[in-house]
Amino acid sequence: MHHQRKGFCPPKNIGIGVDDVQDVKGETTELTVEKVSSDGSGIARSAGGVVFVSGALPGEVVEAEITQRKRDFALARVVRLKKAHPQRVAPACPVFGVCGGCQLQHASRELQLEIKAGIVRDALTRIGGIDLCKAGFPDIACIPGPQQWGYRNKASFPIRKIRGKPVAGFYQALSHRLVQLESCPVNAEPLNRLFAIVQRELPGLSLDVYDEREHRGALRHLILRSGLHTGETLVSLVVNGRLNAAKMKSLMGLCRSLKNVTTLTLNHNSRPGNVILGDRTEVLRGNGTITERLDEWALRCDTTSFFQVNTEQAAALYRHVRELAQESGTILELYSGVGSLSCYLSGTFSGSVKSVTAVEEWSGAVELMKENLKNNGVTNVLPLCGRAEEVMMNLREGYDAVVLDPPRGGCDRVVAEKILELRPARVLYVSCNPATLARDVKILSSQGDYGLKSVRAFDMFPQTVHVETVVLLERVR
Repeated sequence: MHHQRKGFCPPKNIGIGVDDVQDVKGETTELTVEKVSSDGSGIARSAGGVVFVSGALPGEVVEAEITQRKRDFALARVVRLKKAHPQRVAPACPVFGVCGGCQLQHASRELQLEIKAGIVRDALTRIGGIDLCKAGFPDIACIPGPQQWGYRNKASFPIRKIRGKPVAGFYQALSHRLVQLESCPVNAEPLNRLFAIVQRELPGLSLDVYDEREHRGALRHLILRSGLHTGETLVSLVVNGRLNAAKMKSLMGLCRSLKNVTTLTLNHNSRPGNVILGDRTEVLRGNGTITERLDEWALRCDTTSFFQVNTEQAAALYRHVRELAQESGTILELYSGVGSLSCYLSGTFSGSVKSVTAVEEWSGAVELMKENLKNNGVTNVLPLCGRAEEVMMNLREGYDAVVLDPPRGGCDRVVAEKILELRPARVLYVSCNPATLARDVKILSSQGDYGLKSVRAFDMFPQTVHVETVVLLERVR
């Protein structure tokens, strides 16, 4: 249970790139924190410039130890709180501040919403060049979800060898050092139950743990997914290359321990680097997919496909996007995944939308989209497989609205420029990265043809600094 108690445990440095920095030890200074950066660090100013203080909250006065110094900024950690924020709380997780998964467990729910709205506002102002007051948005709302804990329907755990045994966990912030844990408070309970079973069985597998430096060993990652409204579950091990017969046989014990799991898969990733998933997935049990329900829609996803990790908040966000797009007769949707948002946009139950052209690069996701559309009785969505920037080169049809939900890197500049050529009445941009959202909004509005008409943040990832944002641009000339 999460108690609203003040408490402080100095965390490790979180989230600033530290290339070409100088280590500093023993230097302390008193700092007043102004706001929180997009990586969760407090931002303060000193005579030497900007200081990013891990674990500090806005308005706090801290005694901080400078840990690294660069020409333009310094990194620091809190050693003593001299004035705490009134909404500082005791973190619920024993490894908070060491594990890199969460950054804001020490802030109350209300303060987290303020911080995330501030991050969106800062990005649109500083990167996007938008005068939000002049645009009519002096305040940006960050909509809370119904669950602050136990909301995640998916988790990915790297596997490493610790004291000679394979262990799954999360990485420490800014490192590839594994943090061991028994459970994670932001993961849904089905995931924590599955994690405990797999963690218990891992040492019995005759599979070597993958070594990043040597590019040797089999076990790389553990992937868990759960349909929170259906009870269906998916377990996948990401392995380096194909497994021989003896290694496959060693998986049988794990399969027996996971007898109630809907589907088990092996994902094969033989590429060096830190990309988690490979292109090929082998199904060991079930059909390789699970189903989740978002409102009236039953949607299937597999090991590799994108699906929002917060089921309840995803439905709220998609309802908002549908409301903003409801006057559009024809819609071009980019980065459409397995068709979750496509179903909402289709207007099947309201009759407001004539057609949706849904573009997705990942072929497996496109096949699932087709199944999802068919199973939900959606007949006015046309799926197209291909990279958005390439598919758009062949589009000549006019659209009333373009809806895009790109990955963290945002959309390719070619995509933004092609949207401007298509001249839709509305552009709806769904983003999980305020910085790339602001960059792309600046491109879309730079010619003066589009103006900001709506901006709303959604707390899709409570306890973390991440935030989902929906922006509506409308053509003004």
